Parts: sequence; C-alpha cells; structure tokens
Amino acid sequence: MQEIIITGASRGFGRHLAIQLAHPDRRLHLISRGDSTETATEAKKKGSDIKSWQIDLSRTDKLEEAFHPVLDSLHTNETDFLGLINNAGTIEPVGPLGKYAASDYRAHLELNYVAPAILTHLFVKRFQTLPTSKRVVFVGSGASRRPIQGWSHYCSSKAGIDMLAKTAALEQQTQKHPVQIAVFNPGRIETDMQEVIRGKSEEDFPRVDDFIASETDGRNLPPEQMAEELARIFTGKKFPHGKITGR
Repeated sequence: MQEIIITGASRGFGRHLAIQLAHPDRRLHLISRGDSTETATEAKKKGSDIKSWQIDLSRTDKLEEAFHPVLDSLHTNETDFLGLINNAGTIEPVGPLGKYAASDYRAHLELNYVAPAILTHLFVKRFQTLPTSKRVVFVGSGASRRPIQGWSHYCSSKAGIDMLAKTAALEQQTQKHPVQIAVFNPGRIETDMQEVIRGKSEEDFPRVDDFIASETDGRNLPPEQMAEELARIFTGKKFPHGKITGR
C-alpha cells in the first residue's frame, strides 16, 4: 500500500491530481481548508482508501500541531512508498507591491512558501531514516523564472520553492535513506486560478488581456492532462530528483 499526502485537494489541480493518483493500492490523504468530500468520493470510486484532513495551511503557527496527526496516520510498516505533494497555493492578492494590505501579502507568503517548507521539513524529519521509497513534489510555476508585473509575491514565493527543493535535494544525496525531491510546473492550466486572473483589472495586472485570450486560443492546458503527467512522474521508476520538470 502506497501512502500519499496531497495538499489543496478539494478543487483545482489538486482535485484532478487526487483522482489521477487514486488506485486500490494507494491510500490518499487529502488536505484542504474546505470540504474535500467531492474529491474523496471520486477517488474512492477508483478503489483508493481515503482520509480527509481539514487544515488551514495559511495558519503556519499551528501547522506543526495540525500536521503531526496526518504523519501519525501513515501505516509505515505496511508501505513501500511514502509521498507528499505540496500543491496548495494562491495567486491573491494581485497588484503592485505596496498597494494592498500587508496582511494579504503575508497570508500569500505563508500559504505559498512557508507552509510547504514546514510540511516538507516535518515529513523529512519524521521519515528520513525509514528504509523505503520517499518522494516530495512541489507544484511550481513558470512565474518563478521571470518577473511579472502585479505578481511580485507570486513570482518570488515560487522562486523560493524552486531553490528550497533544489537545496533540500542536494542535502538528501548524502543520506543513507534519501527523500527524493522535485518541482513540477503544470504550465497554464484551466482552473479556478485562471478565472481569478481573468477578473483582474489592467491596473493590477497589465497582462490580463493575454490571459483572457488564452482561455479560447488553445494555450490553456486541460488540468486532467497535467495531473496525469505528474501522477506518472511521481510514481514512476525514473524520478527527477533535484530537478524542475513539467512545462
């Protein structure tokens, strides 16, 4: 039985990913702030054992306390594979640095960078010496590679994730029972986040017209397609340890 934790599993890319990973030989742990019943129902139809956890990942001061029960629930004596997929994230607030409330920027950074960093730290700390296959994937973004006006917080948080993953992967090379770590960029996929972006003003996001156009010109990829690709990479024999892969 494989044990896989997925954050942000109630909707968007996380929901599609959970459904793609659902299999009779896998127990999925779905973490979300809201209700993940719909995702759990679809995953159960494919034979997976499902455990749902309602955790607000932006409350990073409470995250260690909230995440320990998830780690405690993993049947480490019955599995040959432990996985963590850090998918939860947000684009909000969109706009130039200095315009919106500092609390909004802090909430973004807590969810997009601090939370996945802490979850990965706790996962590695708990299972480092366990002689079984262990993998962590961060869902990244091409925004980590270039500045985009109105996305200072998003670009920087995703760039931080890239460096966190590469550094942690380097550290794992000296471990007897390493945790394999990578970043997967799904590209521009048609999810709720795209709808949020398309609703922004040109003042806050000068490239909004490009994202409106991409809804119908074929550039937005189906989330199911990229979820299938990540599921294949995550569970496949050749894992891109220390790499940033995807689109």
